[in-house]
Amino acid sequence: MKNLVYTGPDYCIHLIEETLGNLFNIIRVEPTPESLLPAFKSCSVFLDASMKVPISYEIIESALDLELIVTATTGANHIDGEALKQRNIPLLTLKGQTKVLHSLTPAAELSWALIMSCARHLRGAYHHVEIEGWDRTIFPGLMLKGKTIGIIGFGRIGSWIARYANAFDMKILCYDPFTTKSEDYIKMTTLEDLVSFSDVISIHVHLSDKTEKMLDRNIISKFKKGSIFVNTSRGELTDESALVDALKSGNLASVGVDVLCGEPNITKNPLWQYAQNHNNVHITPHIGGFCPDAVKTVVSFSSERIKSHFSD
Repeated sequence: MKNLVYTGPDYCIHLIEETLGNLFNIIRVEPTPESLLPAFKSCSVFLDASMKVPISYEIIESALDLELIVTATTGANHIDGEALKQRNIPLLTLKGQTKVLHSLTPAAELSWALIMSCARHLRGAYHHVEIEGWDRTIFPGLMLKGKTIGIIGFGRIGSWIARYANAFDMKILCYDPFTTKSEDYIKMTTLEDLVSFSDVISIHVHLSDKTEKMLDRNIISKFKKGSIFVNTSRGELTDESALVDALKSGNLASVGVDVLCGEPNITKNPLWQYAQNHNNVHITPHIGGFCPDAVKTVVSFSSERIKSHFSD
């Protein structure tokens, strides 16, 4: 029987076994190089629900029986897609799987939580109380009602952010060259105008060769003074050094991110380094989609895709 190697939470194992247990020998390994790589060499299918271990050209070449890689995520920049193409090995992600994706809201909910955290200086306020402080004047909050939010990318997550912002009675700008329709309360605009007039900027864009560093130093220099920036998509969409410079100058008031360039090796990342001595950077460890309810849904869906792939 062929081996299916799975990296992800153990509470999803029974879902995989129910769908694929009669087709594969299912092996769950911890998402570390030490655990995954020996098992990867003998696997036919890799089901990844962690994104913690980069799958390089050399690793793919070492897996002589590899037939398919499936990620229970929309992004797969941790996997060498070119190496897979050279061996004609399919890579299935959740990108474009609108039926299942539109039922998932955790990433949008975390994006809004980061917006709220930045607006109310929660990182600093938490720490202040932990060291026995109780001075609210240090943490003047930004009232979101009446403020302008700029949403870059009006897909699944961006559209949820717009709904949340509308509930907060905010003005909503949106930039998405691939979207022409929107609700009456949303104004479509250019990227330059969006960053210039928005009090809060949130980006929800897939990473590709065309979108890498789409928020470059020039665009970041046009951010409205005192604005908030939130990124739960990919760190590579931005020039993180330019973000740090904008924070230092005061042009950016606060940054909230769930993603960093180079993750999980973050100690050399400029935003992480700046955050060691400043409370206006709020960083979470890529937890946007990581809720048990959502993970169960996407692992179950991915298991069905594997079954269909080998049934065709």
